Amino acid sequence: MIVQERAGSGRLAPAGPAASPSAASAAIRSDTWRSALQAILALLPVAALTELLLIRTFYRVGMYIPKEGPFRLVYHVLTGMGSFALNLSSLLVAAALVLFAAQAWRSGNRRVATALGAFLAVSLVLLAMGTSDLGPTARLAFVLATMAVAWPFLRSGAGRWHRLAVAGVTGSFLLSSYAGFVSDAGRLLPTARGPGGLVGTQLAAEALVVVTAFLLLAAWLRSDRARVRPFLLGLGPAAALVFLWRANGAITGILVLWTAGLRLYLPIWLYAAALWAFSTAALGWMPAHRHRSSGSVLLLVAGMLMGSTYVQGLALVALLLLTDGVAVGGPETFGGSAAHLSIRPRSAE
Repeated sequence: MIVQERAGSGRLAPAGPAASPSAASAAIRSDTWRSALQAILALLPVAALTELLLIRTFYRVGMYIPKEGPFRLVYHVLTGMGSFALNLSSLLVAAALVLFAAQAWRSGNRRVATALGAFLAVSLVLLAMGTSDLGPTARLAFVLATMAVAWPFLRSGAGRWHRLAVAGVTGSFLLSSYAGFVSDAGRLLPTARGPGGLVGTQLAAEALVVVTAFLLLAAWLRSDRARVRPFLLGLGPAAALVFLWRANGAITGILVLWTAGLRLYLPIWLYAAALWAFSTAALGWMPAHRHRSSGSVLLLVAGMLMGSTYVQGLALVALLLLTDGVAVGGPETFGGSAAHLSIRPRSAE
């Protein structure tokens, strides 16, 4: 029974219309969908980071260590955990992209939904066929999806430094993809004269990665209140990099190339400063913009070379999180609120 409340004038106020069953059902489906995406995005950074540490780092290093004594058991256990993390992370990436594409379609962003769906479809075809000959197709789908996700945010009224940071991330993706196209051309058409600039493009992308780390720090400082703890905790990874470099620069360079895809051709102190800036921003965003922190972790795991559709998928999810989900409906998509989106009129900048 609908209860009517007495208005201030003493008259009875008419009761509002009851929610229709279809509207209630749609609201339930929306909440269920959002809860599923939040759970995926909470687990994905953990699984991806575990894969980075156990497969791309420990597994490769362990290959050159004799499997004797207790190390043999430790090696098999940890590599088994890493393999599980890789499979789990791959499934979570695919599920996240499906949900993001569905949300983009529901919110009217059909181009974004189509771009994400096309990338996922090509990735699944490559997986089913077990061939790398269609790699350029997947790379092209990745480039188109990257632009579809980044462009709405770059045209929005978000903070200047935040947009510059996203532009840096997008630029590094595109430069890395171009280098991948050049590599694919040399592999698939060994006798043809393909486009040049492979090494130069990779070096330019690496320099842009370093610059983008400082842009991310500036974006955090402009959107959140500066706190001392993130600055201090961010020194840890930077100090570890300097220590490892001084202990054995050759091995450290190989590990960084395996994990992040960086050649470390610039002065090491510049990379340490960039890592400090990146870590500080990722930690600083944690309380108010947790999705940006998760995006930073995925960006680190994806690295710069992005030689597989798995890491390209990680990069796309990272970009969606770092752009506050603007291309797929806003921060409400992954549990944030509209107030978390630092958009203001351009005249205020």
